[in-house]
Amino acid sequence: MKAKVLSVYDEGSLPGTSLIGAKGFSVIVDVDGERTLFDTGRRGAYLKHNMDELEIGADSIDRIVLSHAHTDHTGGLPAFLERRTEKIDVLATPDIDGTHKEDLFGLIPMNRAGMPKMPDNEKEKMNLIKINNWTQLSENLFMTGIPEGAGSVKGAVQENSLVLMTENGPAAICGCCHNGPASLMEIIEERTERKVSAFVGGMHLVRSKRNYVHELACTLKDNGRPMLYLNHCSGQTQRTYLREILGMDGVKDLYVGTEIHFDI
Repeated sequence: MKAKVLSVYDEGSLPGTSLIGAKGFSVIVDVDGERTLFDTGRRGAYLKHNMDELEIGADSIDRIVLSHAHTDHTGGLPAFLERRTEKIDVLATPDIDGTHKEDLFGLIPMNRAGMPKMPDNEKEKMNLIKINNWTQLSENLFMTGIPEGAGSVKGAVQENSLVLMTENGPAAICGCCHNGPASLMEIIEERTERKVSAFVGGMHLVRSKRNYVHELACTLKDNGRPMLYLNHCSGQTQRTYLREILGMDGVKDLYVGTEIHFDI
């Protein structure tokens, strides 16, 4: 059996297509006969455009999972719900209803709303479920839940990731991986008792220095050398740093329109 992960929102899009690249993240995970939309990008118009180009109808989605409360992951939700004809489960972090104050680059105070504003008729299409613990979504797809204490200290973010159980071991599917790839890898391996075989999505490396990225690459190399399919906040320069240790074949780009297939 196969599983598929398809990128529908990212800063980059496949060349030679009319797909739009813009700040944000969203992928669709097809596994076990079900389709999960993981995050919705920032702008609904771009999400709708890309889904139209990829011939994916809103009613073909079985559930939505929001990784964390930042608007580049939640902003497209109202536009998606506008197209729904049936109610859908939306699984999110416990703090999704709050307003999150952060300092941009450590200097400029800013707010990031957890759930985007939407009219009541769109809210009625959403069955909001707050997830705090490891949760099984289908036979081979799981959510990590929120590690104890995450989001309670400065710089930490409440963030859920998906875990796809593949033939080669669990694949971590991350919106941003704010609390660190090594930490997420430890959580998944402790739970599944198998080494992580792949990372898919954002690694929150865009402002990371070379020495930190090299240290991370060495950690990954020593821990089974998982395949990396990276986009969004991973950073182009940082992906180059990772390739210095893990090689060109070990670090792939995940632009809009890119499909990844896994044996289950």
